[in-house]
Amino acid sequence: MAHHVGQQAVVIGGSMAGLTAARVLADHFNAVTVLERDHVDDRPSLHQSIPQGSHLHGLLLGGQQVMASLYPGFIKKLETLGAERCRAGTGVVFYLPTGKAFSMTGTVQEPRDLGFDITCHSRGLLEYCVRHCTLQQANITFAGESTVHGLVYADGRVRGVHYTQAGETHCLAADFVVDAGGRRSQTPRWLTTLGAQAPEVTTIGVDIAYASSKFRVPETYDEPERLLVFIGPPPDFPDGAILEIIEERTWHVTLMGRFGNYPPHDAVGFLAFAKALHTPKLHNLIKDAERVADITAYRFPTSLRHHYERLTTVPEGLVVLGDAISSVNPFYGQGMSAAALQVQVLQQVLSERAVGAQGLDGLAGDFFPQAAEIVERPWTLAAMRDFAYPGTRGERPADLEEQAQYFAALDALTAEDLEVQRLVTEVLNLAKPLSALREEPLRVRVEAYKRPR
Repeated sequence: MAHHVGQQAVVIGGSMAGLTAARVLADHFNAVTVLERDHVDDRPSLHQSIPQGSHLHGLLLGGQQVMASLYPGFIKKLETLGAERCRAGTGVVFYLPTGKAFSMTGTVQEPRDLGFDITCHSRGLLEYCVRHCTLQQANITFAGESTVHGLVYADGRVRGVHYTQAGETHCLAADFVVDAGGRRSQTPRWLTTLGAQAPEVTTIGVDIAYASSKFRVPETYDEPERLLVFIGPPPDFPDGAILEIIEERTWHVTLMGRFGNYPPHDAVGFLAFAKALHTPKLHNLIKDAERVADITAYRFPTSLRHHYERLTTVPEGLVVLGDAISSVNPFYGQGMSAAALQVQVLQQVLSERAVGAQGLDGLAGDFFPQAAEIVERPWTLAAMRDFAYPGTRGERPADLEEQAQYFAALDALTAEDLEVQRLVTEVLNLAKPLSALREEPLRVRVEAYKRPR
């Protein structure tokens, strides 16, 4: 049985990061209140303030594992709601300039079972499932249409939040506050207002934009793959697309363009962009299919990383997680899983303190460095590919060329070794750390493979 470390906790933001954080907090506080600025219906639907919500979303293996630990039977519940399963290594196919392959680089030419499933669903369905599972905890209250405007602060500690609901201003006292408010998090500004230091920010100018829609899967479609990725190697192929079969036998299609060549959001332009890709496959699939949703557009100019781990002092009673810490190029589908792994860190820190009767003092100092280690994985993986395009803005890592050479040799090994491919896939799915790719005896094999080339 979990031990409580406080009476009341507040979560700012009722999306994926906020909901999973609330589930963890429920084991350690008598009451948890989630304050969500949007109106949220009790059905699979999108928040108004999540502009990327209409675009394709993925829950990587690392995120699945956290969800399964927080919500027993979670994947089965997703399936019951209509989500599809896709087998990693066989159900995911890549269409490259060189043809069809079963790895992002085209090294693996034949399907191989990698031992786990990917879940295919809309963002709305996934979030509905998480919200439903979270609110089964009797001590969690979800308050929609509630906008947080500031922190209650006294004697070096955050003691609650100020918020408005239905036009009325409220003050909710709390022992602990979690900001899961996403990219628009106001914590840096609030810290400055309190006389504290705001975190340093690292940016990478990726300059990408999306257009997405949904199509009815034709009755004649009988190909075995459930998730199709249309990409080419950088820097010559900056545009791409993904097609995924989701609930209600629907194709969810997202087009992506960089550096001003953005996919249009009218029907003719959408199809023309798909036709202009390096392969005709996507256009051939959707050109005669019935479109069943509007075409929505979203631009993502910059990846952001807030370095809370570098702060010398943080007000007691406050942590930040999810996109409010780090938001990277969403084309790689890492955001929700990275947030889930940060929530797992919070769970571990709270559990240690409950058992040791340490209370909440100094918790942020324990949490932020460990959260930064989680963030480093998706940030590095995304940056490696993004910086392969000359138009990407930002400070390139000094070892970028060495990393590229190492990963090229590692990728070459996947063609002949299923276990190496499985390990690389698990790292890309945030289920294992980046350091696993440089452990012995793999490292010596990669270096030996690299030298002759």
